[in-house]
Amino acid sequence: MKNFIFLTLVLLFSAGSSFAQDDLSNYSFNPQLKEMDRLMSKGQKNSFSIVIDGVSKKDIDKAWGKYIKDYDSKAKWNKDTKEYLADNAKISQISDNTIDVYSQLIESGNRVELIVWMDLGGAFLSTYDHPEKAKFGEAFIIKFATNMEKKRVDTFRKQQEDKLGDLQGNLKDMQKDKGKMEKDIEEYEKKIEEARKKIAENEANQVTKESEIKAQEDYLNRVKAIRSGLEKK
Repeated sequence: MKNFIFLTLVLLFSAGSSFAQDDLSNYSFNPQLKEMDRLMSKGQKNSFSIVIDGVSKKDIDKAWGKYIKDYDSKAKWNKDTKEYLADNAKISQISDNTIDVYSQLIESGNRVELIVWMDLGGAFLSTYDHPEKAKFGEAFIIKFATNMEKKRVDTFRKQQEDKLGDLQGNLKDMQKDKGKMEKDIEEYEKKIEEARKKIAENEANQVTKESEIKAQEDYLNRVKAIRSGLEKK
């Protein structure tokens, strides 16, 4: 029953497909497994592979090692064969005995292909020779791919949260600038009102001053007339 629930969850997860890293508008997740004979350290053996998008090879490498630990094994890198080997892994859904899991990661752009070979002990897992066991072998790989998709979505979500934070910060800056400009306008309006009062006072003073000038000119003219009169005597 437990195995059935696990497989059902995997199939539900595989009902979606992948998404563009910068857009979730038409998101879906549909991991596609491929099965074929591929060359590895033990020769041409049946393999299962899946392409993981949007997660770095380094992160997948680290996650795969952690994932294998859940099955009482450790993925060890062999620099000569360019493979990881997790020997004596305990995957009870596939076999009552331990399994040797070989794997490779092939990077191409922002995509990484995970290739997995499962040595059951004398035979490599295949849908042709082990149809029932292979279902759980596929589920084993799809579960890992689903974990990577979760990581990918989490990374995307964090990016969008950061973007939202930036937008909210921009809005706060705009609101702050608006408040400052409104305060500047109030101060400018006060200065304008003060300047208008000073202009009115200036204009009134000019009228007074013009009167004073007129009076002074008249007085000067009388003085000049007196002086002219003295010249005639």
